[in-house]
Amino acid sequence: MQQFKRFCIIGGLGFIVDSLFFVFLSYISDNIMLARLLSFWVAASSTWLGNRIYTYSHQQFTRVIPQWCKHMFVAHLSGSINLLLFWFMKDITAIPIAFCLGILAGLFSNYFFSNRLVFIKTSN
Repeated sequence: MQQFKRFCIIGGLGFIVDSLFFVFLSYISDNIMLARLLSFWVAASSTWLGNRIYTYSHQQFTRVIPQWCKHMFVAHLSGSINLLLFWFMKDITAIPIAFCLGILAGLFSNYFFSNRLVFIKTSN
């Protein structure tokens, strides 16, 4: 449970990074979709680093680039799950509920796949 709490803290910080970077980029650029994509990548990279240093600090890690690539894959997969659930729920429930359900599905998906694909203990 402690690991999940740490994962959520890092995710919350990632949300702040995402929001601030998006506002900054949308202020200096007319391309809102590019700003959104870049802010997502910066936030996903920051959560990878935060989880590597804080959430999973008790584990030994090697091979930084392959781990980052796996994390980005998981972040995109979980983001897709988030959006798909939102898309399906938006017409049958209130938008804020659909939004929260999507976020929760993305959170649990991200945590599940991070534990099984990204932050795997290496043998010494």
